[in-house]
Amino acid sequence: MNHIEHLKSAGLLNGQTVVDVGAGDGVYSQLLSAEGASVTAVEIDPVKVAKAKSQLPTDIDVKLGAAERLPLENKSQDLVCFFFSLHHVPAGVQDAAFDEVHRVVRPGGRLHVVEPYPFGTMFDVVRMVEDETLVRTNSHKVLGQLHKDKRFNFLSKKEYVLTREYPTFEFFLDKIVRPDLDRSAAFERVAEEMENTYNRVVEEVDGVRVLRQPCAAYHFSVAA
Repeated sequence: MNHIEHLKSAGLLNGQTVVDVGAGDGVYSQLLSAEGASVTAVEIDPVKVAKAKSQLPTDIDVKLGAAERLPLENKSQDLVCFFFSLHHVPAGVQDAAFDEVHRVVRPGGRLHVVEPYPFGTMFDVVRMVEDETLVRTNSHKVLGQLHKDKRFNFLSKKEYVLTREYPTFEFFLDKIVRPDLDRSAAFERVAEEMENTYNRVVEEVDGVRVLRQPCAAYHFSVAA
């Protein structure tokens, strides 16, 4: 199970207008589009926006923007998605971000948020260069209480585990650490310990070395 399969199984993509908030370089935006959604990818980092614009199909609308200031018209979307991005929204503006979701979603539309847990073999390795224990914990707490908010109606929560292939530690560094300047700087201080951790927790499945990241998908309808 991955993020897109879960949404596809709920019948929420084909023909729908969808915004991917915190889209990064657009990996999930492209998958959403492939399932028949009309996708807008919103990203706060101008470098990632430029990369997405250069690499994504032209039918995906890539916009520079923040979760608390979505560059979208009122009631223009059927579905708003946050894939592993809500915990990157500062706690002080998360409520403003939910205000924006309510503003841009049509009556009867949906909010879908997937957040990683602060545990799992993937987390064990990554936390050595970026420890997200507190921000991930807070995001799950916020989502667990969002049903009390009159703007949203809780529909479901689904837990699953992402399994990602990292055949070597160098491959892991190239994908997860080196593209991020802060992580790269932190790595210099923990290089040996981090490699030892990778070697200790990595699993071999059908001849492939993998790390696992447990996560939860929270699904809400948006009140009128």
